[in-house]
Amino acid sequence: MKKLSEGIKTIQIHAKTNYPIVSAYEFEFLKTEPQIQNTIKPCTIYFIIQRPLLYFNNVEIGDGVITFELTDDSDHAPLQCRYSAADNGFVESGEDIDICLMFYKLKPDEKPPYTDVAGFKLFDGNGKFLWWHSPSNFLYGFLDGRVKAEVIGNITDYLNYHVHYIGKAFSQDIWNRLTGHEKMQSILTLEDSLNKKSLRAPFEISLLLLDIDGFDESNISPPYDNVLTPGAKPITYQFTNDENDDDGSFAAYWAPKLSPRAPQLTTEVEALLVSTFKPEYNKIKFENYPEIESGTRSAGYSESNLLVEKMPAILSTKHHTQNMVHPRIP
Repeated sequence: MKKLSEGIKTIQIHAKTNYPIVSAYEFEFLKTEPQIQNTIKPCTIYFIIQRPLLYFNNVEIGDGVITFELTDDSDHAPLQCRYSAADNGFVESGEDIDICLMFYKLKPDEKPPYTDVAGFKLFDGNGKFLWWHSPSNFLYGFLDGRVKAEVIGNITDYLNYHVHYIGKAFSQDIWNRLTGHEKMQSILTLEDSLNKKSLRAPFEISLLLLDIDGFDESNISPPYDNVLTPGAKPITYQFTNDENDDDGSFAAYWAPKLSPRAPQLTTEVEALLVSTFKPEYNKIKFENYPEIESGTRSAGYSESNLLVEKMPAILSTKHHTQNMVHPRIP
C-alpha cells in the first residue's frame, strides 16, 4: 500500500498601485483618455478616500523652473518644492517652455506669487502639451522616482487619507464601474469638505486603485500551528511522494490552484480589506472573513495574506490604519 503524505497550501497575494491618487473631479476628465485607460485597466480594487484639499501656494515661475509650497491649510508646515522642466526631460536647458497654471478660484492671480493653484500644465514652444501635475500626482511621481524635484519637509503629513468605501471591479473596466457609482455619488453628496476654503467635495473625494498582479504560494507539511494564525482552519491534501505516481496526487498538490489574475484573488482582497478597515459606506463588512464565497479558501488555500508592494498613502478608518508602503520613505 502506498504511503500518503499530508500538506496544506497558503497564498500571499501581490498588489500595487500603478497610477496616482486622483480626485473624483479629475477622474471625470481623465477616464476617457486612452493612455489613462491602459494604465488603470488591470486595476480591480478601488478605494474611495478623502483628505483636506492639497494645493500649490506661493508659486513662482522663471526659466522653465517652478518653485512652490505644497499645502492643505492644516497646521503642518508646507512642503517647499522646486521643479525644473529640463531636469525632467521635457525640454533642453534654455529651450522655450510655457507653464500654464490652473486655479481653485474663479479669479486667478495676475502676478506672482500665485496662490490657490490646483495644478500646472507644461507646453513646448510650439504649444504642444507635454505633461501636467496636480499636487497628488506630483507627490506620487516624486516618491516613484519618475519626477525629479527638490522637496523639503515631511511628505507623510500630506499622504493621510480617510477610507470611505472599498470595492472591486473585475467584470467590467474600472472606469465604467465607477461611472455613476452609487456609493461614489452618496459620498460626494453627503460628505463635507475638510478644507478651510470650503471648496466642493469632488476636489477632495479621491480614488486609489490597486492592481492585483500575482501571488506566491507555500506548500507546508504538518504541524501547522506555527504557520497559521489562531483559529485558521487547515485545508489538508493527501498525496504520494512519487512525482511519477500514476494517481496524480503529487502533481495535483504541488500545482498552483489559481492563475495570476484569477477573480478569486480580487474577491479575497476585497473581503480582507473591508473586514479590516470596516469603511462606513460598505454595507457588507465580511464579518465572517475568511469564510467567504469564491475566495482563495474555495480554491484550496488554508490562509491568505496581502503584500502591497507600493502604496503611496496612509489609509485609515476608526478601525484600522495602514501605513504607507514605499521604498523612498522607510
